[in-house]
Amino acid sequence: MKHILIINNGLAGGGIERASVSLANFFYSKGIQISVLALYKSEKFFDLDNDISFYEPQFSRHKMSKYWYLIKMIFYLRRSVKKINPDTILAFGEWTNPYVVLGLSGLKYPLFVSDRMGPMAKLPLISEYIRRNYYKKTTGIIAQSNFGKEVLEKKTKALNIHVIYNPVNCVEKVKCSIKNRIVSVGRLEEVKGHEFLIKAFAKLENKDWELSIVGDGSLMNKLKSLVISLGIEDRVFFHGHLKDFRLQLSEAKIFVLPSLSEGFPNALIEAMSVPLACIATDTFNGHNEIIENERNGLLVQPGNIDQLTLSISKLISSAELRELLMSNAFKVRVDLNFETIAQKYLDIILNKE
Repeated sequence: MKHILIINNGLAGGGIERASVSLANFFYSKGIQISVLALYKSEKFFDLDNDISFYEPQFSRHKMSKYWYLIKMIFYLRRSVKKINPDTILAFGEWTNPYVVLGLSGLKYPLFVSDRMGPMAKLPLISEYIRRNYYKKTTGIIAQSNFGKEVLEKKTKALNIHVIYNPVNCVEKVKCSIKNRIVSVGRLEEVKGHEFLIKAFAKLENKDWELSIVGDGSLMNKLKSLVISLGIEDRVFFHGHLKDFRLQLSEAKIFVLPSLSEGFPNALIEAMSVPLACIATDTFNGHNEIIENERNGLLVQPGNIDQLTLSISKLISSAELRELLMSNAFKVRVDLNFETIAQKYLDIILNKE
């Protein structure tokens, strides 16, 4: 029986955690022995199958400096991998992948790294240096888009890059009344662009619509203060971090992803699977591989409040356009079927592709 080790940030809520846990459970269902090694000690938000071995450090990131933590993490990583002794390794996340590559250098294990952030996102200088010089030495690199592959090829000169889109975790509607509501899902951090969405919402001439924001983060209080300052606190609802946000998606008519940078956004493709009429920022630098403008969604430039206001107004005023976008968006269920995408990972890892 093959033994695959998945390295991630932990089981806390987040796109990397969700993707890695979903793949771990899928691989296990296919008769593969799976272990998951977390690089951070965190709360348990996602659930692994009971028979999947899970390892996490006993030291906390919050109790030491960043650099001392990195040193401890690398030693913990190398020691743990030797103990687990897998047949192959799949590591998730740009912030940690460079240190995984560095920490496991010289060991015999085939290593695949999966980058998850926007291709143009800036990493710390040391991380960029390691990525540029060591990624090419891995067994394989998995990019989330063709644009991401192009960027990685230029940065790393690597020839072992595979493109696998994110699979969609299809959202099944729950029974509820549909409201004049816009919904957005994502961490409340600067890169997710919620400030621009709130300001765009405040500018809408139609005051009969509401805005639901699902997610938590360091900007929660700042965004709540912004809502109050704009006088829209009676129409904007913060739901915090939810494990199940089907109700919030089911109640809405429009979904907005206002991010300044994305890799291959799970929240967007999940909203398309409902389906909802979706607006997304074109964070692929003109190479968007999810939304075809005015066919299955609308695209706006990141940080452009006026353009976002105009696009929301366009969908509010046209039920016909919303229906058209929803009809075409629903096809994401076939195009990004979870089992099909997950099997691509398995085929690459097991050298069947």
